[in-house]
Order: sequence, then C-alpha cells, then structure tokens
Amino acid sequence: MPTDFDTAPDLRSVHAIKWTWFPEDVLPMWVADMDFKSAQPIIDALVERVQFGTFGYTMDMPPLREVLVERMKSLYDWDIKPEWLIFIPGMVTTMNMITRALGKTGDGVLMQTPIYPPFLNMPAHNTRFAQLVDLTTVSTGGNTFTYQTDFDAFEKAITKQTSMFYLCNPHNPGGMVYSRDDLSKLADICLRNKLTIISDEIHSDLMLEGKHIPIATLSPEIEQNTLTLIAPSKTYNLAGLGCSIAIIPNDDTRKAVMEMVWGTGLHVDLLGLIAANAAYRHGNEWLAEALVYLRANRDFAVQYLAEHLPQIKTTNPQATYMLFLDCSAIATPDNMAMDKFFAEKAKVGLNAGNAFRNVNATTDRDAFVRLNFATTRARLTEGLEKMKAAVE
Repeated sequence: MPTDFDTAPDLRSVHAIKWTWFPEDVLPMWVADMDFKSAQPIIDALVERVQFGTFGYTMDMPPLREVLVERMKSLYDWDIKPEWLIFIPGMVTTMNMITRALGKTGDGVLMQTPIYPPFLNMPAHNTRFAQLVDLTTVSTGGNTFTYQTDFDAFEKAITKQTSMFYLCNPHNPGGMVYSRDDLSKLADICLRNKLTIISDEIHSDLMLEGKHIPIATLSPEIEQNTLTLIAPSKTYNLAGLGCSIAIIPNDDTRKAVMEMVWGTGLHVDLLGLIAANAAYRHGNEWLAEALVYLRANRDFAVQYLAEHLPQIKTTNPQATYMLFLDCSAIATPDNMAMDKFFAEKAKVGLNAGNAFRNVNATTDRDAFVRLNFATTRARLTEGLEKMKAAVE
C-alpha cells in the first residue's frame, strides 16, 4: 500500500524536539527531521524485537554489516569489507570521536562554509581548531543560487597545522552534490597536503537529482585516506534511534578510532541496530515514494518563492530536504536576524543562517535561514503563505 505522506502524526504529543523548541503557535520548519511516519517494515522489526522481551547488550549485528556491504556494491560498485564498518551512536558523536582519535592537539581542521553547524565547534571540543574557507555563491537563474568550491582559496587555507578536512557531500545546507571532477580536485589537494578526509555522506540516499559519488571510490589511494560516514537517520526518519556507520578502509586509522570509541564506552543502542538493519533491507520502497514526494515539495516551494517572494533567493537542492534562503533583500531595518523575524512575525520556525558560518564571521549570514520541506504539502503551503504575509 502506498505511503500517505499527506497525513502526519502529532509529533508534539511525543515531545519531538522539532515541535517543542518553539512556542505552540509557531509552525516548525527547521531541524532536519521529517514529519512523516517511518516505513512500516522498520516499525514491525522494532515491535517484534520489543515483544521478544529482553534488552541486554548487543554490540554488533552481522546481518547489518552484510547488507551495508551489498548496498555499497549495488549503489556505487564499491567493494568494502565488513570489518571496515564501525557503528557509533550518531553522526556528531562519530565525527567528534574521529577528530580526537586522529592527529594531535593543536591541529587544524579545514571545512567549507556555510556548513552543518556542529562541524564548526567539533575541533575546539577536541583540542583542535577550525580553519574556514568560504564556498563561492553562484546564480543558477531567476531567484536561485548554489555554491561552488574556489580550489585556489581552498588550498591556500591549508597551513602546516592542518591535518584533516571535513567534507559534507551532499552538502548541508546548500543541497548540492559534488561532481566527480570537483571531488577529484579536493582529494588531490588533500593527498598532496597529507590531510585525512572525513566525509559526511549522511544525505547520500536523499538524492533528488543526479547521482551521489562517495569520494572514497575515486582511487585506492583516496580510499585509504578517507573515512566515510553514513546513517539511516535522515533517510528513513530514524534520528532518535542514534545509529551511524563509519566506513574506514585503513587498518591503522580504524584501530585508532576503535580505541577511542571503546575508551569512551560508546555503543549503538540495540533498537538503533534493529532499525538500521530493517531500513536498509526493507525500507527502500518507502524511500522511493518519499523521494517522489520530497521532489514535488521542493519544486513547489522553489516555484512559490519565485512567484510570491522573488526578493528571497533560494537554493534548488539536488539532495537533502532543506532550502537555504538568502533574505538579504528584505532584511529588516532594525537588523533583526531573519530567523527571529519569521518566528515572531510569520510564526514560522526556521534555522538561523549564521549558525552555518560562525558568529564571528566577516560575512554576515543573519539574513539567511534554512527551511525544511520534509513535511506535508499542506504544512509547507501554510508556512510559505505565513512567510509571504509577514514580508508583505
């Protein structure tokens, strides 16, 4: 039976943070959770395991390793080994563990901004420091734009202290998918400068256009220099179950990360492993339907903005379910950040754009907001209409 994406459960009643962060009169369209019910086979697998009635330690799940090996081969012709996989509870936790396990105190971590906000703070939390280089804004016609890498600026940002590069592909918040040529250029620069690549590919299954290319698949040398991070959380709406996967081909690198993970006592929750295995094995029909719905929502939102709010520039994402909106042309005279403007005047909750840069940035992103369109068409329409009314 086809999934009904036009009907959403009452997420406020189960204390979902997306729906409890703002006051009740604010429509939340911010954090990267879907408003959709997860795939029924995942729910069934969880119910079956709960009814089994015991919940002792479960540190590994060989069937999950098997399906991930099959999945990488099927999607990307990438031959990975089961022992390359490490299960860690959450992408942010994974990246923190990796950052601390590799390199040394005082190292620099290079990243391209705007970027997923937790990236900005991870180096400092792990006795490293962030090195930021801006992506270049490029118009794609009408009121849409995207981001591109300035490779000269990227390489010039590398110093003797730089030891790793955080890559976000597909990109959050920009929604762009890196081409093979761009990935090759980034990887070559990293190899020449001896930077380990930490590639966040958590949105790689949420492809609205084109094809995702894991950077590790470009060559055996790049594969050995890359840690690839994936998760079912965004893809199948399982974020609350906390299961992320690190694919680490290099034996020494994997050993260092494993020692850090075990030293902290971290392991994935039993139900997180159950849900991940069920998602990758039985959730793809649901995912295909979700992508059709998300693609239509994206097209609707981009077209709505073009027709009714042409002052706002927007990304037209190839992947993910977020728009990044440049509201510079309608920035308020009193310099109110646009996320606050929309929360107070439109009663729509969005992510603050400057969170994707940093608070000390020379480029002011207070005029930017991120909008999550993984919701029902009715809610998406309501949110956009409220934003339009507030602007008018």
